[in-house]
Amino acid sequence: MGHEGRDADDQDIRRQQAPDSTMRIKGKIAKGIGESGNFLDIPWVNRQLCEKLSFQPWSGTLNIVIDDGDAQQILKEKGKERLVAEQAGFCDALIFPALLNETYQCGIVLPLVPNYSATLIEIVAPIKIKETLGIEDGDEVVVDISL
Repeated sequence: MGHEGRDADDQDIRRQQAPDSTMRIKGKIAKGIGESGNFLDIPWVNRQLCEKLSFQPWSGTLNIVIDDGDAQQILKEKGKERLVAEQAGFCDALIFPALLNETYQCGIVLPLVPNYSATLIEIVAPIKIKETLGIEDGDEVVVDISL
């Protein structure tokens, strides 16, 4: 193999990590544990998400399991917007605007807690995603995240 493959790989890395760019993540829908709806209904959480994502989030997240273990690290390095915990017992989270399947406005919420799974991405949206898109656990989705 010549330099072509390496140059293409280098270009992909630069594109993923360039300021004001997007990062594409593919993953499969996974069943959650059902706690996010209560979290998203907390007034200060809902208010901050509305302010930072410019939409009213549906009460629940879509959990995506990704293969790229480095994706969360890139997000942590590039994260600008933050959900700031206003109550004891809660954690801060990074927030990113995104598009689901190249069409649906959504946001990524990345809790800043120790031992959070490196292969899990939580998506919030102004719609009930599974029902609206007709998707279910195990289906593959694409998320374009604004960095």
